[in-house]
Amino acid sequence: MIIIMRHSIPRFFLKKHFWGAACILLLCLFLIISAFRSCAGQKQSLREYALETVSADFKPMVSQVLLRTQRGKQLNTRLLYCAYITLFDNSRYFNKNNVRSRLIKCFYTDEKDAAVPVEDTDGIFDRIEAEFGVALDGAQRRSMAALSGELAPGYIDSVSLLQRNLKSGDGLKNNIGLANFAWNALDCGSGYVYGAAGQTIALPFLQQQQKRFDGVERANLTGAQVNAIYQNFGGRPGFDCGGLIKAYSWLDESTGQISSKRQGALADCTADGLFDLAQIKGDISEMPDTPGLAVHMDGHVGVYVGGGEVIEARGNRYGVVKTQLKGRGWKHYLQVPTLAYVQNGTYRIRDRQVVLSAGKIINVR
Repeated sequence: MIIIMRHSIPRFFLKKHFWGAACILLLCLFLIISAFRSCAGQKQSLREYALETVSADFKPMVSQVLLRTQRGKQLNTRLLYCAYITLFDNSRYFNKNNVRSRLIKCFYTDEKDAAVPVEDTDGIFDRIEAEFGVALDGAQRRSMAALSGELAPGYIDSVSLLQRNLKSGDGLKNNIGLANFAWNALDCGSGYVYGAAGQTIALPFLQQQQKRFDGVERANLTGAQVNAIYQNFGGRPGFDCGGLIKAYSWLDESTGQISSKRQGALADCTADGLFDLAQIKGDISEMPDTPGLAVHMDGHVGVYVGGGEVIEARGNRYGVVKTQLKGRGWKHYLQVPTLAYVQNGTYRIRDRQVVLSAGKIINVR
């Protein structure tokens, strides 16, 4: 029966329906691919809008809060931008400056002379509800929290933030200034970009570095890595390991500009080149407890800030981080050329007073 029916159907009819089914299948496949591309494009567009428009609008407010925070506390800026876009970036709220001012206050509390970021996500949502009279159910909260993870941390006034506690009085660059600069870079949530010395991380800069170091394996600036750096550190300053030290030396504190052409600036060199240039250096086992010394291993440097801690631009994944001196594999210490190393006195490093005698820390308060 089946054979009879098969042979009784004209060939042109079979071909017609075969090609019709094939066309429908191809059309469905095209629509599925288009949908995926559309979702990816929307996500990319949202991320760029959040960084280039929303975070740019919030930049002065976020920077002022960060200037008042202590000991590396960070605002949840990703959730800040997500909440603004989701809830308030519409025609119902016409006074956008007022909305932004009210919204950011839901993300920190004032305690004494410091701003203390709210770290509990539900606590932030509760404060938004109370401030704006809106209701956010569990699904909305989870959705916004998840979406915020796709956004970059956003722009800040790095010129001001990187210069905190740098003035030494005599205008000379010294080890105390370097230690404070390293802390400032950490507090800015700075990222790692090969060849960077304080430039703001944005797509044009990342693409420029990608092209500049094309084929340099150490740079690791593949398309996937550029995307990850943009998402994790977009809007924040970028450094490589040597760039963290060079940027301090190159910084003109009167203008906030970082340039290798500054008079008396450190030579533009690699991590190993910095070690070779140093006149005073030694084995890590003999390193004095002097803040602002550089520590070195093959191809990598960091800044010793005292208390057994090092701040380093560690890599694409980590950015600028604080690590322990012991256990990281540091081989040498060195005094950074062109910097003065103070011997005695009391100096502010971050939010503490550090007392030095013969160049070594003898007290911290």
